[in-house]
Amino acid sequence: LFASPADATRQGWEKRRAVLAQLLEDDWVGRIPEAANKLKIVWHKDKAAGHDGYPAEHWTGQVIAPDGRSGPVIDATITFPKRAKHVPALIDYAYIWPANFKFPGPPPGGPRPPDTKQIVLDAGWAQIDYRPQLLQADNAAQMRQGVIGLARWPREQHDWGALRAWGWGASQLREELAKDPRFDGKQISLAGHSRFGKAVLVAAAFDHKFADALVSSSGAGGAKLMRRDFGEAWTNMAGNGAFHWYTPNVMEYAGHKTVADLPVDAHMLIALRAPRPLFISAGSPDKGDAWVDPTGEWVATDLAEPAWGKVFRLPVPPSHARPPVLQGYTGYPLAFFQHDQGHVPWPAYPAFIKHEQKFAGK
Repeated sequence: LFASPADATRQGWEKRRAVLAQLLEDDWVGRIPEAANKLKIVWHKDKAAGHDGYPAEHWTGQVIAPDGRSGPVIDATITFPKRAKHVPALIDYAYIWPANFKFPGPPPGGPRPPDTKQIVLDAGWAQIDYRPQLLQADNAAQMRQGVIGLARWPREQHDWGALRAWGWGASQLREELAKDPRFDGKQISLAGHSRFGKAVLVAAAFDHKFADALVSSSGAGGAKLMRRDFGEAWTNMAGNGAFHWYTPNVMEYAGHKTVADLPVDAHMLIALRAPRPLFISAGSPDKGDAWVDPTGEWVATDLAEPAWGKVFRLPVPPSHARPPVLQGYTGYPLAFFQHDQGHVPWPAYPAFIKHEQKFAGK
């Protein structure tokens, strides 16, 4: 993490962080091209169907190029708590499932899993379903039709991929929310699961204005240490099903070069978030979360801790021992929590909300 002892000081870390950020952009998530700063967003806000009596609004931000071309949209449905006045908000990356897709439900006769939207609303927060696939499709075939293609096409060697583009949209949404007195602009957090866990980690690492972030089962390309040879591999990230998430340069490390040549790893991506709060979670390998490698996520989290502890003198766990399942290290700015369910996000929500309230709340 540190190239020299001087990097563990605040002044030294500022320079070291800039070096790591550039390496991560060049070899992992990609750079946002300067042309993206010239894109204009026109917002439309309408009432929407609420959730169990809670009011809701549908916001769409039309992205427009300097030459007048209309591009994709930043799409979000906001569900408000009963009293919405300067309240915290959670931007939850929401999937758009293919037609006729049936999400696996509970076993016959078994209890339904908790509703994460209700968990957030019960905490007095606004809950926001952000649909990043409408800003940048989750496939390579439609890459040109998204905000990436609108800003610059074809992509250059170090240009952004979908993870960074989705984060760009989340940051634009955060800025618009912060203008509305119903929200506390300093308490807008992120949550994402699986591929969206990767995306949330990237967004939070590069945008410290987000109050906190729940990174759920992000695995390879997210919080999993890539040099640990277990679970999903870097060659999967550079394959035809995932390379659009990253900069084109990721393919350099899946052929004549390997992940051993990669100049950065997941702990460095995590460390970019320091000193801001971050909550990393994973499920049980025995119940379906082995692919994301919870052990690799813990190792990367542990390796990133000096950015909080040594640089900023913030509290970190007293040892490098992995915490027990369902207990975790949730009382620290950089938190790690492993639950006993499978590849699902909901078990981490209550602990994450407490984490945000402790480290980012009033």
